[in-house]
Amino acid sequence: MKTLFHVLIGVNFLSSCSNTLASFSEPHGRRNRHNRLDHNESRSVPLHSSNPRQLDSPLSRWFEGPCVIDGPPSTILGATLSKQLVASPQECTSYCDSNSLDIAGLRNGSECFCGPSLNNEATRVREVSEEECSSPCISEIPQQMCGGPDRTRLFGRNGALDRYGFGFTRIGQPITLPLLDSDLSSAVHDPLQSEATSHDQENVFQVPNLPPVAPPQDSTSSTSTTQVPVKAIIAHHMVGNVYSYSLGSWINDIRLAKSAGIDGFALNLGSGGPKSWQRKRIGDAFRAAEGVGGFGMVFSFDMTVLRCDSQEDGDILRDYLMTWGPHPGHLTLPPAAGSPYQRILVSTFAGEYCTFGRGSVRDGWLSVITDPAIVSRLNSVGREIAFVPSWFARVEARQQEFSGAIQGDFFWNGGWPYGSHDVDWEADAYRLRYNPGPLYMTSVSPAFFTHYGPSSFNKNWIYRSDDWLYASRWEMLVDHRDEVSCVEIVTWNDYGESSYIGPIEGNQPNSEAWVNGFPHLGFLDMTAYYAQAFKTGTYPVIRDEKVYIWSRPHPRDADAPDPVGRPNFWDWTEDYLWALVFAASDGEFTLISGSNSQTFPVKSGVNKFKLPNAPGSIRGTLTRLGVPVLDVNPKSDFDFSLHPRNYNFNYFMAYK
Repeated sequence: MKTLFHVLIGVNFLSSCSNTLASFSEPHGRRNRHNRLDHNESRSVPLHSSNPRQLDSPLSRWFEGPCVIDGPPSTILGATLSKQLVASPQECTSYCDSNSLDIAGLRNGSECFCGPSLNNEATRVREVSEEECSSPCISEIPQQMCGGPDRTRLFGRNGALDRYGFGFTRIGQPITLPLLDSDLSSAVHDPLQSEATSHDQENVFQVPNLPPVAPPQDSTSSTSTTQVPVKAIIAHHMVGNVYSYSLGSWINDIRLAKSAGIDGFALNLGSGGPKSWQRKRIGDAFRAAEGVGGFGMVFSFDMTVLRCDSQEDGDILRDYLMTWGPHPGHLTLPPAAGSPYQRILVSTFAGEYCTFGRGSVRDGWLSVITDPAIVSRLNSVGREIAFVPSWFARVEARQQEFSGAIQGDFFWNGGWPYGSHDVDWEADAYRLRYNPGPLYMTSVSPAFFTHYGPSSFNKNWIYRSDDWLYASRWEMLVDHRDEVSCVEIVTWNDYGESSYIGPIEGNQPNSEAWVNGFPHLGFLDMTAYYAQAFKTGTYPVIRDEKVYIWSRPHPRDADAPDPVGRPNFWDWTEDYLWALVFAASDGEFTLISGSNSQTFPVKSGVNKFKLPNAPGSIRGTLTRLGVPVLDVNPKSDFDFSLHPRNYNFNYFMAYK
């Protein structure tokens, strides 16, 4: 994902460490077995134009219609099914014409259905975005798409589709409409509930019966319901790790994040061609955000993976912004001073050397974020772009070089200290000094450990994650909240770098050895407390008491028969069991690690404790007058061992 080179290059007080950089030049840590397969895909133009177009075939009466949800067996068109696979829209409409039927449907790249009408009377709410019908036709004719998995591209003649009021055929452009209740019923269980937290979740998810989206009457209106004040909190979500996600998986993640005070996900993507599975997962993410409400998505383009040398490379980014920038599931910020438009945040991971075939980095990025078609499309729904990239170099030149082109700075590396010391504000102050825009976004993270050998991503190091890092960094952000517009939690699900706060699910990038059995949901649970403090400036009164304990599974200098070897900077950490107690009143807290035990006095508020590690299990108990109030005892789920088989500097977290 990032390299120590990126970390140090723009931070002057760390320049003396430059001799250690040679072994950390791998910039592609985000790629995994899924997204590395398709990041070189070619890009084709969507089949739809801005108006319903006449199908280019001898049957000139046929017109292209919308993309609709249509799971097997077909529920939209079931009257006639071609007995053979078809190779193109022309072949399907010809087959339907031969059967005197006025509606044709293509699904899964080759399945052709026909009918005189649509079966479902509620078809309007089944319409979805264009990209979900992007399975190439088996004819392999360039730019021809034939539906998608459980998605049917409709075609009609003689006005057969007009009666159903599809947004596409009514206003001449594709739109996204509310989800079917059945699409939301697949939301999975709440892992926070399964770990005995107190967050209540509704048992039934209701989707409002919204009318079709139409352009606003004036530039200040918008279809979004996800506007948040400029004290937003978003979590970095690795799309490369969600290959197996369903719509319900996104709904579950969104509900968990909302319960912790998080406003949106920054979708890290490193692939974007029309055949990319990542596009489909991103479509589900936006649809889920719209359906849940009060939550939004933003883009974090991973420029260590996405190409940015030619103008064609910029087309992938432009396509995403054109497609999803106006979407109700996109997070928006309030207008900038003097502007009538809400702002959609657009960010990156790296990209400070991208030119997109233009003469300079400035001109290259302006060709993407100020593209006239994108600006016009966003303005029509009352929006504009706020470009806040995470760049790792050229810090001091930004105010001159990028004035007017960038609306702020995202300091990705703010979440960890880069040495054997506590996290501090010094690097943030440096970034703020040269910030080229009014917005400043910085990061918070629970941990960092990655352990890939030379035959893999070749990244094997830690950042110091001691000293109650996640809580201490949040407290720092609350203290400096007047200087910070947005906070990005790094991350929701980057398992490869052990920085996740979300559930362990989806598809790991070969990180199971140090992730499985090491839950981090306690960090997510404590986020709600700090999120409220950051947004309001006042820490909430503690009524729901909590105990959190976390530890690494072996001493820092343990010897293991691990071919990858001990991680770099292993000596930046210390061997402690860490604890955080949220107490409503005074009491006592006993912390146990193996044979080590100590009892501490507890005061009302947030209490921090630590205890030297010893072999064995861990436990933390809050008592009052000798009576246990909260007892966190993971028992055999965790064991601190002096003789590990493999190096693992990840944390095991237990809480109650």
